[in-house]
Amino acid sequence: MDEVLRRHFALVDASFCFVAKRRATPTVRSVLRVANSFGISQLTRQSLLELATIAPDLLVLERPTASTQSRSDDVFSPTPENEEDLEVVTFPRAPQTSQRASTKRKGLFDAALKAKNNEVGSQKQAKQLQVSTGNSDSEKSSTTPTKPTNIVPNEQAPFQNDWGSSVLTMLQQMDIYKNQIVHVERRSARPAQYRDLEPLQLSKQVCEALEKCYSIKQLYSHQFEAIEAIRCGENAVLSTATASGKSLTYNVPMLDMLLEDPSSRFMYLFPTKALAQDQLKSLRRFLEAADLPLHVGSTFDGDTPMKSRSMVIRETRIFLTNPDMLHLTILPQHRQWKQVLSNLRFLVVDEAHMYRGVFGSHVSCVFRRLFRLCALYGSNPQVVCCSATIQNPEAHFRQLIPTLPHQPTVSDRDDDDIDNAEEHMGPPSLQFFRQRPLRVITEDGAPSVEKLFCIWNPEVAKTSNSLQVSPPSADASKSSSATLRKRKRIEDTTHTQKSDNTEQGAEVNFSTSAIYQGSRILSRLVEAEIATLLFCRGRKLTELVLMNVHSILKADPKTQNLLRRVSSYRGGYTLEARRRIEQRLFSGDLLGVVATNALELGIDIGELDCTIHLGLPSSIASLWQQAGRAGRRQQQSKQKQSVAIIVCFDAPLDQHFAQKRHAMELFQLEPEAVSLNPMNQRILGQHLLCAARESALFSSQSGTDYVDSFVFGALNNTNITEKGEPATSEVSKVLFPLLKERKLVKCPENGGNQGYRIHSCMPKKFRAVSLRSICDENYTVVATKNDAANDTIDGEVLDEIPGDKVFFQVYPTAVYLYQAQEYLITRLDNIQRIAFARKCNQPLTYFTTCRDFTDLEVVRIHSTTKLGRSSEKPKCESALVCVGTVSILTRVIGSTMLEKRTMRFLGTNDFSLPHMQSFGEAVWLEFPVALRKQVEERGGRSWTAALHGVGHLFVALVRLFILCDAEDVGTEHVNEFEQRVKYGDGISLLSSKDCL
Repeated sequence: MDEVLRRHFALVDASFCFVAKRRATPTVRSVLRVANSFGISQLTRQSLLELATIAPDLLVLERPTASTQSRSDDVFSPTPENEEDLEVVTFPRAPQTSQRASTKRKGLFDAALKAKNNEVGSQKQAKQLQVSTGNSDSEKSSTTPTKPTNIVPNEQAPFQNDWGSSVLTMLQQMDIYKNQIVHVERRSARPAQYRDLEPLQLSKQVCEALEKCYSIKQLYSHQFEAIEAIRCGENAVLSTATASGKSLTYNVPMLDMLLEDPSSRFMYLFPTKALAQDQLKSLRRFLEAADLPLHVGSTFDGDTPMKSRSMVIRETRIFLTNPDMLHLTILPQHRQWKQVLSNLRFLVVDEAHMYRGVFGSHVSCVFRRLFRLCALYGSNPQVVCCSATIQNPEAHFRQLIPTLPHQPTVSDRDDDDIDNAEEHMGPPSLQFFRQRPLRVITEDGAPSVEKLFCIWNPEVAKTSNSLQVSPPSADASKSSSATLRKRKRIEDTTHTQKSDNTEQGAEVNFSTSAIYQGSRILSRLVEAEIATLLFCRGRKLTELVLMNVHSILKADPKTQNLLRRVSSYRGGYTLEARRRIEQRLFSGDLLGVVATNALELGIDIGELDCTIHLGLPSSIASLWQQAGRAGRRQQQSKQKQSVAIIVCFDAPLDQHFAQKRHAMELFQLEPEAVSLNPMNQRILGQHLLCAARESALFSSQSGTDYVDSFVFGALNNTNITEKGEPATSEVSKVLFPLLKERKLVKCPENGGNQGYRIHSCMPKKFRAVSLRSICDENYTVVATKNDAANDTIDGEVLDEIPGDKVFFQVYPTAVYLYQAQEYLITRLDNIQRIAFARKCNQPLTYFTTCRDFTDLEVVRIHSTTKLGRSSEKPKCESALVCVGTVSILTRVIGSTMLEKRTMRFLGTNDFSLPHMQSFGEAVWLEFPVALRKQVEERGGRSWTAALHGVGHLFVALVRLFILCDAEDVGTEHVNEFEQRVKYGDGISLLSSKDCL
């Protein structure tokens, strides 16, 4: 409730500033209209009165004056009819519209809300004491006051007396601590909301399986609503938090349908094989509880043996697979899957928020190919999408899943014009091929434990001159019995470490690097036996952090035994290595894991207490998803608390939220919208070729003309351009060039539209189009023996790296990291696509970075806009903002060796690797020559250095507006030593993947 009030106050504050800055009167009506236009919450006058009641001296609704009543509304017209709408919203204690005043108002409101909560807690406590006057004194003293829902401590403010605060207190007493904790956000626990099973009218066998497998007699409210929608034949979108039990929402109706009709088939799609394997374990436990054979549910992915696939297709009813397998195997071999596709009841798309950008656009086209084949085989499966909390679950569903013909109305059926009736209703054989109603479920009924978010800024240590004052000792207040044992272990190790520190205020040596401090924090938590997961942004950083943690633990004889209990987890590891790490983490054998966002998904990794985020995650949605990995076991225990520590880099966006005045804003941001573009011409063209191979496109003979007109879009567009000419549809823009290139050919006409088929000479390589990147080939990293005279491929496979990244990671002479072990890349075989790595017997004193450069060539300019208000200074030439398509040519020409300890330059290595070329969309700025001269004349500043800094700023800020990964975009700027794009002195922001 408190978070809702804070969100409402922030909306009112922002709306007040918006109206007042436009010299308008901030009336109640104007402020509410602006606030509600954001679409975050719907506020009313009662909402304003509720906020004014909490902070009466901060927010005041003044009665309208005569001048206010006599004038029309400054922002909206006509004049409001109710006099209450003309009341003026004022902030007497901070009336300004500046950012500083806004921050002050939010702080005052938080203080007022905290005081209100304490007052309510005291009243409850007093009431309980009055009721229990006949009880013993010990019973009276056991009453505890209500905790405030948010704390923002400064350097002197003590933490609350609970387990999570004990963890932060332990971190404060580390030798590297110098006031790096700049903000602590406390998110209140949320109770569960239950619904009974009876209204769903599930079969007795399903209810018994639920009780036997999960001890469930009730469902969470969101589970109930989703199951109800599926049983009513609707599509469902479920967007709730991590660990909210989303898998039951499709497993329960699946089992009910399967028991009713054993010939039914179901397809579960997961973005990774690891997640599918994890869900298979849970599914088979549920099937076993329903007395069904285990082979009813099976995975079908690249690890499924070829000799077993026919049997799996024949015997399995529930297929757990991934979009890649659907694209590469199931759809091209659809005749073998005829029995499955013709009886497919519903399709589950788990972790749907992962399908965004280029990957999401590819997967959307794969779903369009799936639905057209299902229509040809006589089925119209329901779709269940499950995702983490995102801003636009409904819009994302409609982009991801094709729109089918709408249900015919009475007027359509009674149409006298037979041709029009058939156009509305479709062929009689495809009457089942209809759009289903969609139910969107976002209200989470699952319980949530209390969570502490801590923002740790290493940059503070650079300016701090004294160590943090020791926090209050444990004697100041006693722990509750639920957290006493774990708190004692933390405090024991804390006092031991503190006694080992240098005496008489000797200076403590430490690094202000975020990587080093994050490694120290993880090492400290592992030492205290707190199960922790540290998230990194990339594979190389994951290995580097693990190496640092091992070095820290190895340096102390007391912690050397913990080395085996810390590991890394990332994409590229072999299947066996990943499964081994997952099992050790689930069993509790591992105390610390350094991982990329590969563990962000819903894999069951057991009991975790804490998460560390090295660098601000790429999105708000990812932050909540990652932080939700901890605290699962506390939902069933008495601890009911978890901790998330955000260690900020020195990047602009990280440092913005690391400032005390902006830290709270991070937790007020809504999750981003997920975007994709299924009509991207390059991606759609690839999948039209795949679809034509599977069945002729727009063919009246096979019935795909009607289906494809909805799945891919109509060939004929009824819209008219500005010139009065018929507009070309999106699919026509892609299909007709394929005809000209002879990749598609028109089928012989025997009456009607016979459609388009793949050219008989087209190679089948197009079926290997990668859904996840523009590169279709991976390189394998193989460990070679140290005593081998020549590199061989008989060694252990360490990693798989996409071909578009391999030259930056495993180039010749590169230092390659794997599980805290250093390897030297001795040779790169571009024919067999193998990188040979030799293990280093001794730790190296240096690391390597590649030397590369990129050339941009403008292919097409789509638009050009002048930047700035040139009318104010007519003599000043304006900068230009250009949007267009560019050719990106990248070359890796060598490597640089740098000393680890001092970053001192040691030397270079030269070699030649094939260049890499791709095409993408770009936005670039063209600056006038006068501006460059002005920058360089002011104190001899470097123009290229300025462009370089602005480029980093662009990449940092773009994540505030769209949900994208860090590698999705990049920047390039003019360098006097390289050939560059032909647009003069400028900087470009470009998509590093396919253009969207």
